Amino acid sequence: MTYSLFSVHGVEIEYALVRRKDGSVAPLAADLLTRLGGSPDSHPVFGEVEIDNELAAHVLELKLRKPAPSLLPLVKDFNAAVQGVNTALAQFDAILLPGGMHPFMNPERESKLWDYEDNPIYAAYDRVFGCRRHGWLNIQSTHLNLPFNGDPEFSQLHNGISLILPLLPALASGSPIWNGKPGPWLDGRLYHYVQNQKKLPEIAGPLVPEPVGSESEYRERILEPMYRAIAPLDPEKILQEEWLNSRAAIARFDRGAIEIRCLDTQEFPLADLALCHFTTCLLKLLIEGNKDLYRAHKAIPMGLLRDLFLKTAEKGRNALLPAEYPVEIFGITRFQGTVGDFLKILVPPTYRRSEALEEGVFRPEIEKIIRNGSFAERTLFQWKKDPNLHRLCNELAAQLDSATRN
Repeated sequence: MTYSLFSVHGVEIEYALVRRKDGSVAPLAADLLTRLGGSPDSHPVFGEVEIDNELAAHVLELKLRKPAPSLLPLVKDFNAAVQGVNTALAQFDAILLPGGMHPFMNPERESKLWDYEDNPIYAAYDRVFGCRRHGWLNIQSTHLNLPFNGDPEFSQLHNGISLILPLLPALASGSPIWNGKPGPWLDGRLYHYVQNQKKLPEIAGPLVPEPVGSESEYRERILEPMYRAIAPLDPEKILQEEWLNSRAAIARFDRGAIEIRCLDTQEFPLADLALCHFTTCLLKLLIEGNKDLYRAHKAIPMGLLRDLFLKTAEKGRNALLPAEYPVEIFGITRFQGTVGDFLKILVPPTYRRSEALEEGVFRPEIEKIIRNGSFAERTLFQWKKDPNLHRLCNELAAQLDSATRN
């Protein structure tokens, strides 16, 4: 079924499974799915949310069964799914852990690939890239899928997303600790993500997608070079699909949507859905402004969006917004300062594109992040008070469990 721009949303949230006793990763996804649904390939359902697994045996994916017109009712469904999973995990003395990375997992030693549904795909990835490392088997993210119908909608959505992508890590970073200590970036998941396919740079490209105005141009500029690059390493053509694309947002023509993939998993589903809602409303602000976003994207100096994306992944709110960034597309005539200050200015006009009930629930979460810092910044603050990472994992898991009971 084809959906028009902003008519529905698709959301996926990933969590790590960890042991209650010490917070270490627990490769129990197959056991959990068998307990809840009868087999490792089952997809147990809680309301509008189904449970699944991808790539790593210690990671669980909670995703919508079908596109949803409103994000607000989904808070209850994702909370119920977290509670249902945690109830089942109690038998294994395990619990769900939020965040974009596990803070002390050793992926080389502790990684386990998924052995069941879609295993040939994961085995092919492992053969080509070697997945037993950060950026592959130690990442958890939230994906937002937004629909389009036809080339005009695709062009506006694709280029609008590309223009706002560099701002999002300032809000969504949630992985400041890995290998047992704080890393150099607030978003450790993106720190490793940008490096995990250097073997074939065509796959990730410039991270922030290139200016493209149609499906045919996208296939020519982005998909075909990627398929050609991997073909010698993928003779069976297992990986030559749209999802091979590792840019921060990718076109899914098979489902008529663009998937935004640069959001770390937050501390509880309300925060993930608030980020999805803010992102959607920010795009509405751009697209409903009747600007030619394809032309605006093409006019930006090459490399500026990628550099800003990497800076916000590193420094969060404190990254400086370059003078060449096109603030006028948001209806702002002049700005000089940090990305955090710029986002603060964008909040009021962004939420004018929102229903009052949704704004009442989601806006306070975004304002909290802009005011107090991202999940990554708050996690570091918590760690500085008590640098025991085993206790930190237990506390974060307990906070997720408690928040989803309300």
